[in-house]
Amino acid sequence: MYHFLLDVHNLLRWVIIIVGVIAVAMALRGAFARARWTGQQNALGRLFTISVDLQLLVGLLLYFVFSPITTGAFRDFGAAMKNDHTRFFLVEHLPIMIIAIVLIHIGAARGRRLDSARPAAIFYTVAMVLVFIGIPWWRPLLPGLG
Repeated sequence: MYHFLLDVHNLLRWVIIIVGVIAVAMALRGAFARARWTGQQNALGRLFTISVDLQLLVGLLLYFVFSPITTGAFRDFGAAMKNDHTRFFLVEHLPIMIIAIVLIHIGAARGRRLDSARPAAIFYTVAMVLVFIGIPWWRPLLPGLG
């Protein structure tokens, strides 16, 4: 189950990167044009939030139940903090990504509610910077390649 969920988590990473970059580009284009929030941006915002919510669900299952990295680290927290990769997953990855997810939800909601691309552009951009910071780039880029 661990490897299946890890592969799903990895594939969802790419969905989020692709959808997120498109959402940022559309929101920035709309913000610079001082355009209203469009139905297309609303649909993309919905896809973006659903993608990150699904990613969070899979990530939480890995973090608390299936990952030998985190479940083993909980048994010896002191030793885990001495390993850079274990520490990353234990105390850095999850908070960074949760903050990014919250910002994505805020951006989608404010864009829709205020009928403006500007709030979405700001929140989506900051969220995507956090997503790129929070991704473990040293891991295989595609499932089954490592």
